Amino acid sequence: MTTQKQKNANRNNAQQSTGPKTNEGKAIVAQNPLKHGVFSKQILVNGESKKEFESLKIEFYEQFKPQGFLENLFCERALTAAWRLSRVTQMESMLIDYAAKKSYDSTGIIEVLGGYQGDELNLLSRYEISLERILFRSLAELQSLQTTRHVNAQSEIGFVPQNLTKDFIETE
Repeated sequence: MTTQKQKNANRNNAQQSTGPKTNEGKAIVAQNPLKHGVFSKQILVNGESKKEFESLKIEFYEQFKPQGFLENLFCERALTAAWRLSRVTQMESMLIDYAAKKSYDSTGIIEVLGGYQGDELNLLSRYEISLERILFRSLAELQSLQTTRHVNAQSEIGFVPQNLTKDFIETE
């Protein structure tokens, strides 16, 4: 439990910490989210190919053909998650390669991966799980919106698909 004396000391210390003051310091701090690049605000980080990203984006839009604001939003979220997921895979490979180069025999790699690289791999695994959830949730929402749009378009012209459930038909 924090004592009142500790709380006061923390408040006093916080008053002295005002962050970077120079433009150089501010520029350095602005790069903090890019430390590992998995959840940075920028989709592309240094060293990544804009051409490859644009190619993936074209594939996404050709496959899903989003219409309207929400469909585009979920398509973009899925695209971003897929791109970052590939980044995680590349980072994982680089860590394992680094560990392999650092070790001299088959037990050395186990020791290296159990140390700092092991912690990094665990962190990357958590990022991977989170990104997969975002990807699959976004794709599910996109599919749901598109299904609703297609059903609405078909019912406007008087066509009712045969694969609709009985409950869905009775509620209309």
